[in-house]
Amino acid sequence: MRFFTPIALGFSLVAPLAFAQITPEEITVETMSEPGENWFIGKTGNGGYIFDATTGEMHGMLSLSRYTPAVTHYAPRREFYATESYLARGSYGERTDIVAVYDYENLRPIAEIVIPNYMARLAVRGHLGLLNNGRHLAVLNMNPGHSVTVVDVEDRVFVYEASTPGCAVIMPVAENDFMQVCGDGTLQLIQLDLSGFEANRVRSDVFFNVIEDAVFDRVASSANGWFLITHRGRIFHVTTDDDEILIEDGWKPHLEGEERWQPGGRNEVITAHHESGLIYVAMHEGPIDTHHEPGTEIWVLDSNTQRRVGRIELETPANSILVTQEDEPKLLIADSAGGTHVYNAVTFTKERSIQIPDSTAFEDF
Repeated sequence: MRFFTPIALGFSLVAPLAFAQITPEEITVETMSEPGENWFIGKTGNGGYIFDATTGEMHGMLSLSRYTPAVTHYAPRREFYATESYLARGSYGERTDIVAVYDYENLRPIAEIVIPNYMARLAVRGHLGLLNNGRHLAVLNMNPGHSVTVVDVEDRVFVYEASTPGCAVIMPVAENDFMQVCGDGTLQLIQLDLSGFEANRVRSDVFFNVIEDAVFDRVASSANGWFLITHRGRIFHVTTDDDEILIEDGWKPHLEGEERWQPGGRNEVITAHHESGLIYVAMHEGPIDTHHEPGTEIWVLDSNTQRRVGRIELETPANSILVTQEDEPKLLIADSAGGTHVYNAVTFTKERSIQIPDSTAFEDF
């Protein structure tokens, strides 16, 4: 014992001196730079990846719930808004639905607003809509009937739940209103007051047959309204004038011998560039009721002339598409194999592929 005691004592004296010479590591937190004109969010089951379509570089990630239908944002407040759903035990247990608010700079959650726990948990962009006043967020619910939750994202409070039986999708119009597609072949317009409560509700005349040629619940915004597309490829443009719903005559871009071409895809099948009026649709060849089949081509349509102006043949079929809104737009395509591809939306040429793990849909900035 006497032999080992000095050695043990020596180690006990040297160790603190050695550790005292280690310089503490400085931890820095990167912040996201100012978003560029071609930035987008690739939404997956693991979160939202923020990419620059021009360079293909990743600039950040939103840590979203696996049950997040869509993400939107409001640039003046530099905030993202996502509806998220959580189960207490991961795959089971008490359910909590929230609207989560993330900041631009750190992509961290800065607020959450608890909402009724039956929001629609499908990956559909039109199940979430920030109204044009930038204050009220509309969330589609399914329980199993339809309703809409209205949240004030400025004051961070749940405002109101409107029952909307048989009507789905959120299409913001005017300052504080939104339209919906209804199962009886009509559109519904709900107008909110300044506080976010329902002030008025009207329905359009029947304009499509839900049995013979139903309208998709995937829609595309235009410069002053929305484009709707049916399972057989007929396109309608809808707008509002105060409390009046305006529906233009439908048109179909198919040529003779192309009757078997149908729109389709697992997620978003139609998108439009506001300034040019160009519409992009994922199309495939097949019989009616194959609307879940991915698109083997992208058809480019001019809404001004109601004619097709281009076709993009795809190496791998597309499940979701989105066109960005700047002067030189990009067409984003999520294919059925989990890949993400960027095309020039004017020349229709492929520019690059981006590795986003199992991207299912896109959100624009």
